[in-house]
Amino acid sequence: MTAMRRRPAAVPLLAGFLVLTMALLPAGALHAEEADNRALLKAFAGVALGAEHEKRKPRIIKWKKPVNLAIIGRGYPPLFEDLVVKQVDDLTKTTGHPMRLVFSETMRREKRLPANVSKIPINMLVFFAPKAELPALVEKRTNGAFKAPDVARLVKIGLCHGRLRINKSGELTFGYAAVPAEMVTRVQYGDKRVDPRVLLRACVVEEITQLMGLVNDISGLEFSIFSDTSRHVDLTAEDRWMLRMLYDPRMRPGMAPKPALGVAVKFLRENRPGK
Repeated sequence: MTAMRRRPAAVPLLAGFLVLTMALLPAGALHAEEADNRALLKAFAGVALGAEHEKRKPRIIKWKKPVNLAIIGRGYPPLFEDLVVKQVDDLTKTTGHPMRLVFSETMRREKRLPANVSKIPINMLVFFAPKAELPALVEKRTNGAFKAPDVARLVKIGLCHGRLRINKSGELTFGYAAVPAEMVTRVQYGDKRVDPRVLLRACVVEEITQLMGLVNDISGLEFSIFSDTSRHVDLTAEDRWMLRMLYDPRMRPGMAPKPALGVAVKFLRENRPGK
């Protein structure tokens, strides 16, 4: 795998109470009608242009280069890789941006790796390991770009988490998501029982989606997964519209809020007229 050499700004992405809340509820749509364009535009402004976890100038961040993923970890259930593949395929179809899983231990064992895998620049890692092992593993496999103490802090305060690197122009250059192995066996959180399969799906969906550039959670945003109070496990119709807006060719990395929202307004008028 190609090493990451530059160390631009990093953005942490946390999933704790949100994911646990989602896992306590049945899967499926929890609202009957889609939000109107005004509400969707307001949501996009907060999710794409806010700065929840860091102090930075609001701007559009997104990938320009193809996203090549690798799963780092052993002993995970087949469901985990299935969920990652499904989410990657879903995001590719929704955004039109090229994404693919190019390495996992399962692919290696089954001899399904691309012929030129050693030359493919891998820029997104999905870790699966026990909590105690994640900090050192992340630091090692990112060549020290993400330090073990920082990873350990995030592991303690969230069920799963992700982090991104952004260059000066607003282009995403690297990202990782970390899923603790304990998640697939733990069924009790305080006085609540959860389905580990739902919890795992919620983490995979949210973290990999946020690694595409929709990095902020908005309080009270009930029609989206991007909210601390959301009850959704899978992407909603509104989440897909926000992803399409973000990856519209007119939406450029580094765009300030005013021109970016101008593009978003045009996009909605063209694609959701009358909403």
